[in-house]
Amino acid sequence: MQFNDNSVPGKYQQPIGSFAGRIVSNDVEEVDFIPGSNMRIWYNNRSEDYPVHRHSCLEITIPIEKSYTYIFDDRTIILKEKEILFVPPDMLHKIAGTKSGIRFIYLFNVDFLKGFFDYSEFQKLIKEPLLITPDTHPDIYSLIFEKFMEINDLYFFYSTTVKEISIFGKLMDVFGMLMKKDYSDSLAVIQNDKQREVYIKFKTLAEWLAMHSSENISMDEAATHVGYSKFHFARLFKEYTGMTFNDYQTTLKLKEVERQLADTDLQISDIAMSCGFNNLTSLSRCFKKQYGCSPSQFRNRIRRSKKRSLS
Repeated sequence: MQFNDNSVPGKYQQPIGSFAGRIVSNDVEEVDFIPGSNMRIWYNNRSEDYPVHRHSCLEITIPIEKSYTYIFDDRTIILKEKEILFVPPDMLHKIAGTKSGIRFIYLFNVDFLKGFFDYSEFQKLIKEPLLITPDTHPDIYSLIFEKFMEINDLYFFYSTTVKEISIFGKLMDVFGMLMKKDYSDSLAVIQNDKQREVYIKFKTLAEWLAMHSSENISMDEAATHVGYSKFHFARLFKEYTGMTFNDYQTTLKLKEVERQLADTDLQISDIAMSCGFNNLTSLSRCFKKQYGCSPSQFRNRIRRSKKRSLS
C-alpha cells in the first residue's frame, strides 16, 4: 500500500507501507518503519516543529533547500544546505521547523551492528551528534553525500519493493569511510612505541570487560589486568574511553539488559541479577537515566514495534 501525501512530489512518495502518524509517549517516538524492514526515509517539506523526543534508531538529516535546526540539551545545530547530521539512537532532541525548505530524513535501525567485532568503535563515532560538512570532512564529504543520493534513488524510485540490502550496503560504505577517518585520526596521535602499547592494552581490556560485563569487576582488578596503578589507570581509562570506569561498566551492563529485554521473556528482576545489578531498583534507576524510560516501558515498546512489523 502506497502512502500519498499531496504536498510531496510524486517521485518522492513513500514506496510501500501506510503511515498513520507519529506516536510519541513520554518523549519516546515509536518509529514506523516500512513493514518488515529496518528503515523509513522521508522527503520532508513541512514547516512544523517537532517537540523533544528520542527513538531507538539512527536519524540522519540532509537539507536540500534552506536550513534546518536541531536542538539538543546543550547544543544547537543549524544545518545548512547539503550538510549532513547524524543523531545517535536514544538521544533527546527537538527540531525547529522553518517556513519553507526541503530536507531528506533517514531513520535506520542499526541494532544489527552490535554483533560486529568493531561495534565499540562505531559507538565512539556516534556517541554525540555528528555533523558532516565540506569543512569538517573535506576528503570524504562529497563521497558521503553522493552515497545518500544513491540511497534516495534506491528507496524512492521503486514503487512495489524496497531495495533494503542495497540501501544498507551503501550505508555501510558511509560508516566505513567515517570509521576509517576516525581510525586514521586515532593512529596519528600514537607517535611512539609506549603510546601504542597503552592503546593495545586498553583495547584488549575493553574486550575483556565486555566478556565479563555481568561481573562486578573492581577498578583494582582492571588496573592489575593491564599492569597499572589504580591512580594511573583511572586517568588513562578516562582518556581512552571518554568516561569513568564505573560509568563504562554500567553502560556494558545496560547493553546486555537491553538485549535481554528485547530477545527474552525473562522477568526483569531476573535480568537485573544476571547482568550484575544488585536489585531491580538499582537497574531501574540506571536504565531510566540512560534510556529515559523504565525497563518495562522499553520492553513494551520493542514488543509493539515487532508486532507492527509482522502485521
